[in-house]
Amino acid sequence: MNEEISVEYQGKIYTAEYSVIGDELTVYLPDGSTRSTFLTGGLKPETAAATHIKSYAKQNT
Repeated sequence: MNEEISVEYQGKIYTAEYSVIGDELTVYLPDGSTRSTFLTGGLKPETAAATHIKSYAKQNT
């Protein structure tokens, strides 16, 4: 099941879905691309997904 996360960057809201299978997080960005991260060392899915969407927002403003 996919979860959804929204992040505000420079007054605009960016929303992405993400899923976790095993230890791998996959974030589905607004442009249709994906980014993946392995959740190690106690990294929480919401934190990692937020980092990916913030990076996307910075690159697309």
